[in-house]
Amino acid sequence: MIRLPITQFSAADIIPIFREGLRQSRVVAGEKVVVYADSFTNPVYSAAFMAAARDLGASAFTITQPLINVDASNSVGRANLQPLMIEVMKGADFVVDVSTGGMLYSNDHEAILATGTRILRVREPEDILLRLMPSQEVKDRANRGVERYKLAKTVRLTSAGGTDLVMSRGARLAGNQYGMADEKGRWDHWGTGLVCTTVEEETVEGVLVLSPGDVLFPFERYVTQPLKIYFEKGVAHRFEGGREALMLRSLIEDRGDEGARKLSHIGWGVEHRSTWDALSTRNWDNAGGVETRSFYGNVLVAIGENRDLGGQNASKLHIDMSFRSTRLELDGEPIVDCCKFIDKSVA
Repeated sequence: MIRLPITQFSAADIIPIFREGLRQSRVVAGEKVVVYADSFTNPVYSAAFMAAARDLGASAFTITQPLINVDASNSVGRANLQPLMIEVMKGADFVVDVSTGGMLYSNDHEAILATGTRILRVREPEDILLRLMPSQEVKDRANRGVERYKLAKTVRLTSAGGTDLVMSRGARLAGNQYGMADEKGRWDHWGTGLVCTTVEEETVEGVLVLSPGDVLFPFERYVTQPLKIYFEKGVAHRFEGGREALMLRSLIEDRGDEGARKLSHIGWGVEHRSTWDALSTRNWDNAGGVETRSFYGNVLVAIGENRDLGGQNASKLHIDMSFRSTRLELDGEPIVDCCKFIDKSVA
């Protein structure tokens, strides 16, 4: 999506791709579709989505707002939603979010979804969107994962690198992403395929280790040295390691809060078409984040904000971490181990 420069001819390639993506999200004739963009959005994406929605018979238009406020009080990356825009999106059947930073983990986002509006987040370059076109296979796998999570009360992570982390899921809801906003009030992210649950935050105990090659977001980089995060009573109280540990600790201290130290969600990837090296090969055009979060059989853990997922932790930050060499167990039964599915019922 950040790939520039672009020309007016790009839309000829993109419109058919976007039309199929919208069709997978059940956009149909007569629906009201809003394309939400900001001043840094790739303009071809906004125009192509509007055209694709109209091709499907929907009534569609684009709303665009400045990314940077006049007073520059917001950090560059996410626009501050204007009240009128929020009301417009509440009245829509479907919103395509092509804004630079997205709306996830905001009260406005939840208010829009509560009206029944469906929201599809799109940010990846067009070739990745085509390769990771929403599919029934990924949706079925993601749904089976949610059903498996519903049977579990405890989650444990272990790894050869030293991870040993236990927590209680309790009665928390499990959720998934499969790239389709195909139900009323559903948010999804094109290209994503994962299963996750929030946990009872205060029950998290032990150590979580990112080994070299694991991915630390939001820096979108593969860690170069072991990074150890120690949890007590649900709070990450100590970070040990090299430069990535320093960066993570500084981020939380400088821009976060106590909630940023609590575990947000935990789960696994189900997208068999994604690639693990995407961040290294596609960093030049700001791509790859979707793929390394969704990589088939990887373990995905986050700390920070989780109210959008049914949790109880309000925080200024949400930090994802992807693990390639970690084992996840539910009630003592292995689900995935080093990106291989042990439980074939969710593979």
